[in-house]
This record gives sequence, structure tokens and C-alpha cells, in this order.
Amino acid sequence: MRPSVPASSISTSPGAPGAFRLAWQATAASWRAMLAERLGHGGLLGYLAIWVIGPVFQIAIAALIYGAGQPALLRYAVVALSANTVVFSTIYFVGEILDRERMKGTLIGLFLAPCPRFAWLTGFALVGTVETALAAAVGLAFGRFALGVRFAPNWPALALTLLLFLAALWGIGIIFSAIGLYLKKANPFSNLVSPFMVLLGGVYFPVALLPDPLRWLARCLPLGYGMQALADAALYGAGIRALAPQLLPLAGFALALPAAGVLAFAWLERLVRRRGELDLY
Repeated sequence: MRPSVPASSISTSPGAPGAFRLAWQATAASWRAMLAERLGHGGLLGYLAIWVIGPVFQIAIAALIYGAGQPALLRYAVVALSANTVVFSTIYFVGEILDRERMKGTLIGLFLAPCPRFAWLTGFALVGTVETALAAAVGLAFGRFALGVRFAPNWPALALTLLLFLAALWGIGIIFSAIGLYLKKANPFSNLVSPFMVLLGGVYFPVALLPDPLRWLARCLPLGYGMQALADAALYGAGIRALAPQLLPLAGFALALPAAGVLAFAWLERLVRRRGELDLY
């Protein structure tokens, strides 16, 4: 059983700190609980094996596909596949965790906790962020030392791109979590959307190379903009001004999607309260 969020770690007394501190306490408590669960499943060695071997195999497959004849696409794929670990976590992580909480009957406690919903959701998501950061670092290191990919990062552009990309993905993750809870089948929903995210997300090749109908669809998602901007900033030292065609749409997604995620969860909560189904059954 997953360790529960300790009630003592969230103060609710009249003299408690303000709302910001309460939200921070909830985030930290849910992060610790989820990290303990993840480490408890296979131990530290198994945990590291999952997040080290996976990205290496994915990039090795890309290397076999592109070989020595398409070095530019191989370099792009190394960066994009490393970034795709974050996308994968967005699709699967929080929604499936909440689905397991629902099946165990503990989701009602989370919804009734005296703190903002986004606080414990963010705590769960931060564990996924740590895992995906590890996997991305392994993928980039494998590309550099095993495949000879050279990086020339523009750090300000890379930092801005990562910030916008993660904000957009956070919004997508919350939206998918709400949909998964509403359907009561987060895993099948994630399996349904995952291939489309890979196809339209610019994971193995840039969105610009897709056929017209698929490229138009891909431009409705933040993934292709983020992948291209990350690749250009990391591999070729592209600056913020040069990346403007990617960063401006990405900034729009980074503002709109988190707001949409918060609204989606608020709608879900109103729906289940109106039905008297707080456990979502």
C-alpha cells in the first residue's frame, strides 16, 4: 500500500501559515509519499534500471534507423527522444496514479484534503519530473559518448524553452488526468493517445517533415514547437530571437494549457459532487 500523505505535515490550525505555505506543505508531502512508493516497487536498483535502460534502447533504435547517412536527423532524434521522456510522463504518470487511488478507495481523501488540488497533483508530478530528468540525462549522455553527437547549447534559449515546454506539458498532464478520472480508465486512455503524441509530436523526426495533413494537426499541439526549439538550442546554439517562430506558439500553449487543466479539474470536482460520487465510482 502506498504511504499516505501524513496529516501532521499539513497544518490546518487557526494559526497556520498562509495559503501559499499550505500548498507547499501539501506538495512536499505528496512528493515524499509518491517517491517512497516508486522506490518501494523495485528498490533503488530496479528504479534506476528502468530509467537508464529505456532511453538507451530508444536512442539505439533511432541510430539503427538513421545510421551514418542522416547525421542531422540522428542528432535531432537524440534530443527529441530525451525530451520525449517528459511527454511520456505527462501522458501516463499522474492520471494513472489517480486511477489507482480511485480503485484503492483513497482518492476521496485526496479530494477532501484541506489544500488546493493542484498542490498534491504537483507533488505527484514532481516525482515524474525527477524520473524523466534522469532518463533524459542518460539519453543525452548516450548520444554524446556512444554516438558522438556534439552539443553547442545556448543556455538562455534552452532554459526558456524548457520552462515553456514543461508548463505546456504540465497543463496537458492535468487535462489528461481529469479525462482519465472521468472515464475511469486512465491507462486505456493513455494507451489510446500515446501513438498520436509520438506521431504528431516530432519525436523521431521534425514536424516540418510530416506530410501536409499531419503537419497541420501537429501544429495544434505544443510538442513539435518544443522539440524543434530544444534541438536547435541544444545542438546549434540557436538564440531566443532565432527560435521565436517556435517559442511564440509554445508560450501561448504554456499559458493556455495549465489554465485549461485547472478548469478541467474544477469541472470534474463539480460533476462528481453534483452526482454524489466523490470516489468517482
